[in-house]
Amino acid sequence: MAEIYEVDYAGHMVRFSFRNKGTKRYFRSYIRRSNSESYDVMAEESEIEKFRIFEDGRAAYAEYRCLIGLTAKEILKYECCIFHSVSFIFRGKAFLITGPSGVGKSTQYFNWQTFRPGEITMISGDMPVLEKKLDGTIWVHPTSWNGKENLGNKIVGQAAGIVLLEQGAENRIYRVSAVDAVLPILEQFLVRPETEGQIQNLAEIVDQILRVVPVWKMVNTGDLKSTVLLRETLSESISMEREI
Repeated sequence: MAEIYEVDYAGHMVRFSFRNKGTKRYFRSYIRRSNSESYDVMAEESEIEKFRIFEDGRAAYAEYRCLIGLTAKEILKYECCIFHSVSFIFRGKAFLITGPSGVGKSTQYFNWQTFRPGEITMISGDMPVLEKKLDGTIWVHPTSWNGKENLGNKIVGQAAGIVLLEQGAENRIYRVSAVDAVLPILEQFLVRPETEGQIQNLAEIVDQILRVVPVWKMVNTGDLKSTVLLRETLSESISMEREI
């Protein structure tokens, strides 16, 4: 009988059965043996093979990466999903920097730690879980998928802002409307919903984000000045929220 393991995602246990013995080590301290004899998520061999093309043939790591989308799909029923972003706590609130790979998400984090050491704390360096709570708030949770730098902590926070990041020749940041934010945000959810229920749950998560979480568009050069601008913007947003 295959061993069953479980991982907590935003308070919901997801049970895994792995095809490769080495896969569980990539989940590090997030995983534990389950007493259950059944599983919720298991990758198909054919899907793992597709990921091996991008992972230098390492079957266990390819399975670990393949499980991202499957897990995201599984937790949609809890009104949660995995979101591609760098997420961190600043002054007690959670912020997310999202965008395609290579636009400088991690650079912004490292810059911030350079000129304001210890002021922010990473939640997840690559793929946190966003949870829509019954009170309408959006919360950010850690996962084991923390990017190549493996930056993350087992902390959670209420989402207070999302930054849509892109590279450019100058530094500027501005608020964007829900209409302009919906597609960029939707594209960064690491899931392909298949059923009507999954589509509905994802739509409700995105809708609530656009209702309660400020969204900015930021063009950045990746220098320290861009990070100073980012910090000033988020600080001002926090101050305005406290005044309301």
